[in-house]
Amino acid sequence: METYSNYNLWVVLFAAFGSLFTGYSLAVIGNTIGQPTFYSKMNLVSVPTEPGYSHTATIIGAANGLFFGFGFIGCLVSAWSLDALGRKRTFLLACLVGLVGGSIQCGAVNQAMYLVGRALTGIPTGMLIVAMPTYFSEVAPPHSRGLMTGAHGSFINVGYFSAAWIGFACYYKADSTFAWRFPNAVLLLWALILIVGSLFIPESPRWLVQRGQNDAALKILCRLHHDVNDPEDSFAHRELNLIVRQLQADRRAYEVGGRWQLFTDKSYRRRLYLALTVAAGGQNAGILVINNYNVLIYQSLGLKGSMPLLLAAAWNTVGLIANVLGAFISDRIGRRWAMVYGFGGTVACFTVATGLIGSYSNTGSKDMAIAVTVFLFLYVLGYGTFIDPNTFTVVSEIFPTHIRGQAVGISLCGLFLCDTLWLELLPTAQAAIGWKYYLVFMCLGIVHTVVQYFFLPETAGLALEEIDQLFGKEPVAHLDDEVTATPVTNLETPPAEKDSKMEDHHVETVAESKM
Repeated sequence: METYSNYNLWVVLFAAFGSLFTGYSLAVIGNTIGQPTFYSKMNLVSVPTEPGYSHTATIIGAANGLFFGFGFIGCLVSAWSLDALGRKRTFLLACLVGLVGGSIQCGAVNQAMYLVGRALTGIPTGMLIVAMPTYFSEVAPPHSRGLMTGAHGSFINVGYFSAAWIGFACYYKADSTFAWRFPNAVLLLWALILIVGSLFIPESPRWLVQRGQNDAALKILCRLHHDVNDPEDSFAHRELNLIVRQLQADRRAYEVGGRWQLFTDKSYRRRLYLALTVAAGGQNAGILVINNYNVLIYQSLGLKGSMPLLLAAAWNTVGLIANVLGAFISDRIGRRWAMVYGFGGTVACFTVATGLIGSYSNTGSKDMAIAVTVFLFLYVLGYGTFIDPNTFTVVSEIFPTHIRGQAVGISLCGLFLCDTLWLELLPTAQAAIGWKYYLVFMCLGIVHTVVQYFFLPETAGLALEEIDQLFGKEPVAHLDDEVTATPVTNLETPPAEKDSKMEDHHVETVAESKM
């Protein structure tokens, strides 16, 4: 019987500190630029109407641009390391780089040092935003994959949540650089916890099968998906049977198509286009623009003192609650309809909020400011429930195991490219056209609603190896197939990967591994 064990849940929750690191590093700049001592320490002008503020806008834009630009590089690093080094070693590599970047960011004494730290922190963020959903999708059983892979989005929002509330609390230490240094230092804690956790969580069983370690993979599957009513762990054995047979077929395809079959195979290419669209979709809906600049947005609505930071923290709290809810309902309502509902709802909220911001800029009405705030909160409620948890699930589950790391890495590069573009443009665009800049996201949201409705297939409930059938390929086996004694030969590692192989290949049968 398909199920998951408490051990499976603990593995996901512990590994999710990588997702927490990702969310926290994305969000911490939002409250950093809300702390007065950050501006004084960096010799920046903090008041938009004063001379020299254009340089401040340039530095803030550069901090965001460098972070997401180097995050793009991190995605490409993960695309290589997930297959070459494994999932766990990728976690460790990312955390080590994160400790260096976070330390520089926290200890910055001038603008250049802060920008260097922000850039270096972008690399592990890009690596982990790729690695975590890949890992979660590979350790989760089919009918709980939305929940477990949705933990990535949920814990990214735990990062947003903690960054926002820590920043709000530190505002009351506004006479000291502690107000912005301490929130940046907390980032190091998440990296250290993941380093420790990586010593205890298992490697992905699918990656182990790729490396010919079927025995080790079976032991992990039995422990992850153990059913107390099934002492023989028949479900885990069927999983292994499916994984091995599918990877054998994938390896034969690899021998024909080579390492670039992601781009040359029609089915894989279609999935890549779809994944790029899904990954870019959430960012094209404007979520990071609101998150990273929400303190400045609330200030532009006439709010003063700690109130913008308080509203930013509350906004992220709603986002966290919505993400947890979304992860729990993902397997029930399916990925496709969740995305359609999400984009439709967020477009509606963003449209109204944009119109109200435009009205406020002309009238300065307090009622308009309150209404804008309400619709921004409704926006994050819809985004967090329907889009955020399903984005990473879809991107990580639609590719076969032998190219998953490469494909997810390239797909999420699209996310970082979009964020780099929109966040880099925002300070200049706001100064030039003001609230009209938000019309771009409204229009793109409409486009993505249509795309998800017509082109996104439903993947909920299928084993990863069965998703091929949605993209024109016949699966070589199904999860409910009986395990037979037909010999299953371990896969021959491609020459390019042999240096990172951990054990010699061997031949076994799935039935024999059950003994």
